[in-house]
Amino acid sequence: MPSVSTGRKNAPKPKSEQVPEHRDQEHAEHAGRVKISLPHMPLPHMALPHPQVRMPGGLPGNVLWFGGLTAVAVLGVVDWPVAALVAAGTWVAEQHVKQSRRAQTTRA
Repeated sequence: MPSVSTGRKNAPKPKSEQVPEHRDQEHAEHAGRVKISLPHMPLPHMALPHPQVRMPGGLPGNVLWFGGLTAVAVLGVVDWPVAALVAAGTWVAEQHVKQSRRAQTTRA
């Protein structure tokens, strides 16, 4: 069925319907966003204690890290190339830290 044109397509809008062009752009940019104001919650004067968890370093830490990395690769959580890349990055970072510590001890 052919569409019927009313001729109002290009007709100027009445003053009550006119919106400045910049407001149309703002509306288009913020379309689909919802603004929610949250109630103000005062922070307590004393911070809650955080549990102190120490990660093992040295050989036990390395065994945990690389063992966990191997486990997630075997389970398919990450692919083998990703696990290999993370392992290589870990090794490089550890070597860099060791070299920095050696340089600091020789300066002191």
